[in-house]
Amino acid sequence: MKAMLFKAAGQPLAVEDLPDPEPNEGEVIVRVSHCGVCGTDLHSTSGHGMDLPANSQLGHEYAGEVVALGKGVDRLKIGDNVAAMPVVGCGQCEACATGIDVLCTSWAPYGFGLAQYARVSERGATILPKTVSLADGALVEPLAVGARAVRLADPARTAKVLIIGPGPIGLAVLFWLRQRGVENIVLLASSGRRRELATGLGGTSFVVEGDTASDEIRSIVGGAPDIVFEAAGTPGVFGRAIELVRPQGMILGLGFCMQPDTIVPAMALMKDVTIRWSITYTRQDYEACADALDRDGAAARAMVTDIVGLSDAPAAFEAFRAGKGPGGKLLIAPWA
Repeated sequence: MKAMLFKAAGQPLAVEDLPDPEPNEGEVIVRVSHCGVCGTDLHSTSGHGMDLPANSQLGHEYAGEVVALGKGVDRLKIGDNVAAMPVVGCGQCEACATGIDVLCTSWAPYGFGLAQYARVSERGATILPKTVSLADGALVEPLAVGARAVRLADPARTAKVLIIGPGPIGLAVLFWLRQRGVENIVLLASSGRRRELATGLGGTSFVVEGDTASDEIRSIVGGAPDIVFEAAGTPGVFGRAIELVRPQGMILGLGFCMQPDTIVPAMALMKDVTIRWSITYTRQDYEACADALDRDGAAARAMVTDIVGLSDAPAAFEAFRAGKGPGGKLLIAPWA
């Protein structure tokens, strides 16, 4: 099979031939239809922070068709379309009892979807409704990040909400806020590049960071935001969230910032702010996203701006890293 490999920071990803994977007990093989590129992929191949080892495979936002079954598999069958969880815990420990598999100390990795075939744990597979395409299935993982964040924040329909960073995760938050009927939402961005993209997902209020941004945000939502979702993942943004949130408001951190950042704790203390982080999702969030795609796939699909095959993927990946293009979700179709 063909797969994308990370060779070294500063080098484009390489498309190479690898042996087709074989399923272990409790696993299946899927023919990957589409795999999304995530900000985490960019961070982990940047040379700034915790880079992956050389020759690592990437791809944790993917969906495909089951083409082979391992021993002991009884819930899945050949031909099922599934979205795959990229991390699967042991299922027995206290961490797994939280529902967040990545907290397990013995989790197994399955984030190798930038390839024509991938091994998937049966326990980490969500069967897609028949009406959900495999291209849409690749959106389950990023949507699930937003689903859990919105679930934790539990906003009232009348809440004043700010999303900092209208990239794919910020847009996933927007999608789930709209699913819950929240209307009073404003997006804050470092530039206007994603304005049209956000509008496609129902983000009608869009502010570009600057001297007047704070006043614009308060004017739009009618005061300081009750909830701020930090989805930018760059130094300085969390301090900005503390500045903008109302007293006794909530900040929910989603941005994957791998550089040291500085805040003034007293500023949050004096406002009596609740700060909460959210890492990944539960199986229930995955299932909710599959159902939401069945119900409202067109809205989620609006975040996809680029679909390329493997031959064009290295260049598209680097363009995505450089911030070129509309800035939505990049999907790679390994068989295109």
